[in-house]
Amino acid sequence: MLLAEHISFAYNGREALHDLSFSVKKGMFLGIIGPNGAGKSTLLKVLMGLLQPGQGRVLLQGKTVHSYASKELALLRAYVPQSLNIPFTFQVKQIVEMGRYARMKHIFHLDAESVAIVDQALRQLDLWNLRNRNFSQLSGGEQQRTLIASALAQQSALIFLDEPTSSLDLNHQQRIFRNIKRLVREEQKTTVLVTHDINLAAQFCDYLILLSDGRMVARGKPDQVLQFDLIQQVYGVKVYIDINPFTKSIYLLPYEANQNDT
Repeated sequence: MLLAEHISFAYNGREALHDLSFSVKKGMFLGIIGPNGAGKSTLLKVLMGLLQPGQGRVLLQGKTVHSYASKELALLRAYVPQSLNIPFTFQVKQIVEMGRYARMKHIFHLDAESVAIVDQALRQLDLWNLRNRNFSQLSGGEQQRTLIASALAQQSALIFLDEPTSSLDLNHQQRIFRNIKRLVREEQKTTVLVTHDINLAAQFCDYLILLSDGRMVARGKPDQVLQFDLIQQVYGVKVYIDINPFTKSIYLLPYEANQNDT
């Protein structure tokens, strides 16, 4: 579905990504984790084609991502940014409807199928009662749920998510990730997630990539990547690692080491 080959990228001469290579299979839920400044969001933008790598290339379904026309890309991939500043007044429902524009035959008219898909996305993200509210009047968490609903309504084969739950409460975090996991499992949606929440990534992602200073430190299944020594090396903190008895997923708890701790 997605192939990164020897990706490097620099901002004004400062290297942000160094020689990254990996593949993402159809129906995979990939989580990209790492500390602040590791290059996670930069990598996501390179994978999407928003940034041109200095070296290497990104292939989307066998073609370089930059060879696609913008409408073709909109049909193939959806993007949920950390936040979005919308200068005009739009209702929540109108924002979600924007996810259908690449598939609309008439730009000012939604067909019955699109109306049903938009309504479903609003209900899935617990936005139905907010559908007529102005986007600018929503809380940060409500705005983020609106953007995710718009991405779901787009019905693209590939979804990119950049810190999608950073401003959400626990209930909506779980609700959103369960919906995304369902799409991955039932509809073979390929999903690439950037997140600081290691435990959410461990619970829902099939595969993780751990970045540090723009370099890949580890990749594999959550229990292969979330190792005590690796986490201490990358994050500079010791952690307690165990299995959640309810979800059966690995989870981490940081702790302060005392002076006698070896």
